[in-house]
Amino acid sequence: MPITAEMQNMVAQVGGEEAIELRIRRFEEDFQYLQSLWHELMHNYLNQWVAVYEKSLVAHGKTISELRKKLSIKGIPQNEAVIDYVASERKSMLL
Repeated sequence: MPITAEMQNMVAQVGGEEAIELRIRRFEEDFQYLQSLWHELMHNYLNQWVAVYEKSLVAHGKTISELRKKLSIKGIPQNEAVIDYVASERKSMLL
């Protein structure tokens, strides 16, 4: 697929290819970190929403709205945090 001028403009708006690659790498690392914490999360945050950012558990809440508000207060970009719901039965859902 050839890269169009529109696509080049979109890439430039988010800081270029290196910035995109860095965001993807950070997201993957945060997702892996979340997975490594799963047993602890099940014990401490069952039936709650949790968020990981920069390999740290940064917020939790009983509702997604509560979690998003906490992220906003902390200045954490919601579109860069790994957000998941800790349920007794594991289901895949990433926001």
